[in-house]
Amino acid sequence: MGNIKYIFQKAKNHIAVKKNLLWKYCNVGVVAMRGFQPFDDASAFKQRLQKMLGVFGVALLDGIGDEDRKTILISAEQTLHHEFDLLGSGPVKLDPIDWHCDFKLGAKWKKTFYKELQTPKGADIKVPWELSRCQHFLWLGEAYLLTQEKKYAQEIIDEINWWIDDNPLMYSVNWKCAMDVAFRAVNWLFALNMIAEYDGIDDGFVGKVTRSLWQHGFFIWNNLEKNIPYSNNHYTSDLVGLLYLGVLFDQTGKGRRWKKKAKGELRKETLNQVLPSGVHYERSVSYHRMVTEMLSYPVYMLSRMNEPVDEEVLERLGLMYGYVSNYTKPNGLAPLIADNDDGRFAPFLRRDFRMHGYLNDARSLENRLVAVGMKPLFCTSDRGTRIYEDAGVCVVRNGNDYLYINNGGYSRKPSEHRSIFGTHTHNDLLSFELAFDGKDIVVDSGTYLYTSDTEGRNRFRSTIKHNTVVVDDEEQNEAVSTFLLKRNVNKGELIRNKDSEYKGDYSTLRGQMHHERVFTTNDTNFVITDLLTKRGENHIAKICFHFAENIIPHYINERIELSNGAIISFSLKPKDVTIEDDELSPSFGILVPSKAAVVTYEFDDFLRVKTIISKGYDN
Repeated sequence: MGNIKYIFQKAKNHIAVKKNLLWKYCNVGVVAMRGFQPFDDASAFKQRLQKMLGVFGVALLDGIGDEDRKTILISAEQTLHHEFDLLGSGPVKLDPIDWHCDFKLGAKWKKTFYKELQTPKGADIKVPWELSRCQHFLWLGEAYLLTQEKKYAQEIIDEINWWIDDNPLMYSVNWKCAMDVAFRAVNWLFALNMIAEYDGIDDGFVGKVTRSLWQHGFFIWNNLEKNIPYSNNHYTSDLVGLLYLGVLFDQTGKGRRWKKKAKGELRKETLNQVLPSGVHYERSVSYHRMVTEMLSYPVYMLSRMNEPVDEEVLERLGLMYGYVSNYTKPNGLAPLIADNDDGRFAPFLRRDFRMHGYLNDARSLENRLVAVGMKPLFCTSDRGTRIYEDAGVCVVRNGNDYLYINNGGYSRKPSEHRSIFGTHTHNDLLSFELAFDGKDIVVDSGTYLYTSDTEGRNRFRSTIKHNTVVVDDEEQNEAVSTFLLKRNVNKGELIRNKDSEYKGDYSTLRGQMHHERVFTTNDTNFVITDLLTKRGENHIAKICFHFAENIIPHYINERIELSNGAIISFSLKPKDVTIEDDELSPSFGILVPSKAAVVTYEFDDFLRVKTIISKGYDN
């Protein structure tokens, strides 16, 4: 049955690709508008938005913190001056805004049919996509709510008009990916609802923007990014965008069809993509946060529209929020496990991208806006030691001490007949993050970049760039392309032996190396026991530690002393210990200097070594 579904979906995707190529040879702008029914006037459109999203009155933001207020106004002023900071670009002033440009490199895309667009070498297509998600409109809308100054509302209208005029349907880089089309449509709706009382939203503008939003729905419907057996966050975003647009245009036959399709498929994808533990199957902490936003925010809209939501879906979403609460570190930041592209569904506030805690704060700006007029549905304070068995993840908490263990494997399981597979995971089996007394010590290195720097991309997802063991320089999996890996490991299990002991393992296929790692914790120590098995002589094992940005290590008297007072010692004398200059990527496109330690052992057939990390004294 599974093979039949796969073949059927492959055929549907192939037909869809061929059909989309035909749009070049017709007046797609006319064809797309079939079935469109305009709103009677601006008032009807505003009422529809408020019914969907709630009434965003001036009082909605009363009582937000001074820091949040300041962040909103600064972000809005920067947007007014067309100053953008995206994907590690640093502040860049665009005058005028070029919607088709990687302004980090200066590369531009032609205004040509979206299926024929070519990306200039070394350019990052994510830059124009990120800009055209128009998420900066949210900050303008919030500034309008805070101040009632018309300049913020007018900027939203001016930029929407500008974008529509400069991006004809299917003829720009910003029609290349349905995910970004969906994000843009939803962020337009939220921003327009924030300025619903502004008199600049007149009948003429409503006619223009609703025609464009209809085209957004048409494009998504014809470019759904569904895969068999595993769709991913792209398909989820397509469905969410289609759902919002289907509800907006519910007075039309196509709108109702979009809504019905999106609701049914979102239920399936929620239960398929979100593991029973609540962890998104792609096993990236960053993508988990984004998908949590995407799946939960529409629930409030559906509730307002008296559309029922499946109880099993609500339960799974609650578990997603529980995972967010539990993986958040004592310092309020999320670990950087697996891929991170700074993706957000609706970033209502400009925060450090590692801060996910707003999801579980009922009074956060985000929950005020998505749950306006309703009680937040999913907030939780689920924190404690827990193994997420189906995800291969363990979070250990002891007071303000924190340990995140990752043995998750693949975000898409390769079939028996396919060794190359797509994934958002890294070569990070049995890697970990560690904090003592609320302060980071050992951290994941992050992601850095995707398509625009192949060397950097592969370096940051390599085994040696994680807090695990490398034997004979063998990668856990081989990088084939930006999102493809060639399988080289059989993933084992992460199991809890007793209250303070956690064990995981995996084996490599080519080198026939077996790695078992046991983690033991108590109030003063963190102990790692590595057991390495590989037949033959003169094997070289490298145990890697990547330290938090402010941690400076020194190798003294056969132990590593850290600047925060912690000590790393070993049960066996290493062959060599090197302290290296390193780099962390706390955000996409950003590098910060740091330090790493590589502890080297030579062994024949088998090695057993303990690493003891203590809080500042010998044990």
